[in-house]
Amino acid sequence: MELIFFLGKTFLTFCLYVLILRLWMQKVRVNFYNPITQFIVKITQPIIGHVRRFIPSIGKVDTATWMLLYLFALLKVMFIVYFASLQSLFDSVTFLFYAFVAILHAAGHLVFWLLFFRAILSWISRGNSVADEILYQLTEPLMAPIRRFIPPIGMIDVSFAIFAIALMFLNLFANNIFGLSWMIL
Repeated sequence: MELIFFLGKTFLTFCLYVLILRLWMQKVRVNFYNPITQFIVKITQPIIGHVRRFIPSIGKVDTATWMLLYLFALLKVMFIVYFASLQSLFDSVTFLFYAFVAILHAAGHLVFWLLFFRAILSWISRGNSVADEILYQLTEPLMAPIRRFIPPIGMIDVSFAIFAIALMFLNLFANNIFGLSWMIL
């Protein structure tokens, strides 16, 4: 039973990460000829293409992808509640609310890991890989405002550490607000 729970939660979290990445890549207008970007687009296009037939975009908002993101978050919350035997704590309105919480949780963790991988790759490849390019394009809009106030000190960029500390603070804050449900998401 634990194996099914682990695999199901991991799969649904991966789906959330991929859909968040697709929306984020559209927002920051990354290089869509990058192999990593092409991978994200190709694995999401079959399902998003079908949903777009019924849910068209509204202006610049990709409503089909947003709806799929919310649906997968809702599925993740329902899956966790079912396997954790917490049905008595949740009603239908609570599921709808915690789907948004699951999206925030996944987005925060995704940002943390992207920053972590960017920092590691900056030591190893020094900007000479396709992963560096996409990580730079995704995370630089988050790092630039911090660098305006605290520029790099010599060769060391502390904006990564400041942003990571801010993310950890927000994670602890959300943990205090949502308690056990934040931890199991």
